[in-house]
Parts: sequence; structure tokens; C-alpha cells
Amino acid sequence: MKQFDVVRVTAIRGDRFAGGELFDMRLPLVGDVGTILEVYADAYEVECSDVDGSTVWLAAMYPDEIEFAMSK
Repeated sequence: MKQFDVVRVTAIRGDRFAGGELFDMRLPLVGDVGTILEVYADAYEVECSDVDGSTVWLAAMYPDEIEFAMSK
């Protein structure tokens, strides 16, 4: 997967997001669709936006937590 690919959350490892909100944003949920903003050595920075373009959540996701949905 590469920068700006659209991905779907398929799993969330353990209790990574068990602490409540993430920077006053909703937490990622299985089934959410987002865009890869940055590619790291072992993870991806993914942003999920609403229909108005506002950020719903922004989080680092591991490769085994997301699947490719489409290229932009």
C-alpha cells in the first residue's frame, strides 16, 4: 500500500484504542474507510474523514489492521 491509497479497517490490535477518544476525535472502528497519509517502516498514518472533509479520526495503523480498498 502507498500514500493516498484508500483502505478499510479490518481489525484493531488488542486494546490500542481502549483509552477513550483520540485527540478529541472518535476512535477507529472495524469497517471504517480512510486514506493513507504517511507510510512508515512498520505502520501507516491513516485519516478517516466525513462527507464534508472533516477529520473523524487520525491514527497510526498496522498493516494487519487494514486492507487496500482503492487507489486515489
